[in-house]
Amino acid sequence: MMDGSLMDELDLSFPDRNATLLPTDKSQNANPRSFDTSVRVMPKTSAELGGNARPTLHQFFPAWDVQAYIRFAQIKLHVVNAQYPEYEATGELPQLNDGHFLVPKDDIILHLQTYYQDLDAQLSASQRADSVAFRSLVQEKLQRVLLYCRWVDPITYKEVTRPAVLQVMPFPLNRILPKLIHTRYSNALLETFPSKEHTYLTARDSYVALNARLEASSGPFFFGDRPTSLDAIVFGHVVDALGDNQLRQVVHAHGPRLVQFATYIREAFFDVPVGAALCTQNAPNSFASLQGAFLADFHLVPHAAYAQPYQSLSWSKREVAKAAKAERVAAGDDDEVVTYDKSTRRVLFGALAAIVLYAVSQVSFSISNEDEYGDDDDDFEFEDEE
Repeated sequence: MMDGSLMDELDLSFPDRNATLLPTDKSQNANPRSFDTSVRVMPKTSAELGGNARPTLHQFFPAWDVQAYIRFAQIKLHVVNAQYPEYEATGELPQLNDGHFLVPKDDIILHLQTYYQDLDAQLSASQRADSVAFRSLVQEKLQRVLLYCRWVDPITYKEVTRPAVLQVMPFPLNRILPKLIHTRYSNALLETFPSKEHTYLTARDSYVALNARLEASSGPFFFGDRPTSLDAIVFGHVVDALGDNQLRQVVHAHGPRLVQFATYIREAFFDVPVGAALCTQNAPNSFASLQGAFLADFHLVPHAAYAQPYQSLSWSKREVAKAAKAERVAAGDDDEVVTYDKSTRRVLFGALAAIVLYAVSQVSFSISNEDEYGDDDDDFEFEDEE
């Protein structure tokens, strides 16, 4: 057990959040040189380092919320479109490399607010409370909805996400990582969304709440005529949702004001030369140029089959084929054309080929065993003859 004198020498105080590298009063007596400003090194941002340095955003899927915030705040940014969804040393993308700072995805906007410009400075206490609540709604619930639609839903993963990732990632990791990510999110979101209907209900209720708050605003943004961090975060999710073949229909049906909101920000901050000059990139992002993505025209009329309440989020043509088949059966039309899924046929052929190869291997093994036994018999008979 430690004595009192040793406990007095230990520095058990918690450091200040904004001055984590500064020594405390107790350590000042032990090491006065720590307070010498000539030898103290504090982390600096790209702006503090000077020159032409810019904060660098590393992204796999486009981080539209961060790009919207830097346009709102007039912050220069360089974007590196990576070939991998995560880095081995630093983790999942997006990440912000700003001078001596390496900021994870959940803290990027907070970092920009702290060291560059805080767009929420003019908000009242009640408005800040609303902003925190709606930001949590987007970053917690709707982010899980987007991950489910992108990585867990079998049809979307097979027909949209995986083919797009295969084109971006180099071989052979493009054959391994998508499946690993699919399995990871399937296990992680199993309790949150046990079915597609739960996912749809969560998205519907969230979009209704955001749409109502936006309609109550006196301006084009959530809190009037000036954009805030909430506008950037909601815009980032709405753009991803409008680029998703499932969520697009849900947003149009239950959040029409959100579609107008995203359109206004795109035209005012992204489609103008001033906004484009703020952001440079190493190469075009492949996901941003997909059909139905943010840069494409996402003003689509919702299909009635996808706007029905409690409708499954499966957007594939197979759902349309099922509805058409039900209509034909109800009309008494028995002349159907039976079609088979190519993937199912390939599985059957693969299973048949595996059975044949296994049978051939067993035959070869039995023949070799018979030869060995025959050799032993011959040797035995030869010995008897001697």
